[in-house]
Order: sequence, then structure tokens, then C-alpha cells
Amino acid sequence: MGFTRPTMPPRATYTRLARGATLGQPHDAAQQKRVLEATLTLLAQDAPLKPVKLNEMKPK
Repeated sequence: MGFTRPTMPPRATYTRLARGATLGQPHDAAQQKRVLEATLTLLAQDAPLKPVKLNEMKPK
């Protein structure tokens, strides 16, 4: 969350995924869709919002 603090965006989502895979792991369309849909649903809420932490991570 340190990267968004200086810019203070009205909405932000975070995952536990590596940089470069912030919308999901390569070739994991289901995970990418979950992250994108969760992020887009924030647009329906009044801003500003606290950052949302999504429980998405790289499979072991």
C-alpha cells in the first residue's frame, strides 16, 4: 500500500501476487476475472474508500 499513499487514489485494490501479475497469474483467466470484477465493483461505491485487500495469491 506504500505505492498508492503519495497519490491517494479514491479507490485501490491489492493482492498478494507478484509485481507484473497484479491482475492474476499468467494464463489463469478465472483469477484475472475475479480480480478485475472485484476492482470494477468499487466504481459503484462512493469514494474515497479504504484500499481493499483481495485474497488472491500465487498458487503453491
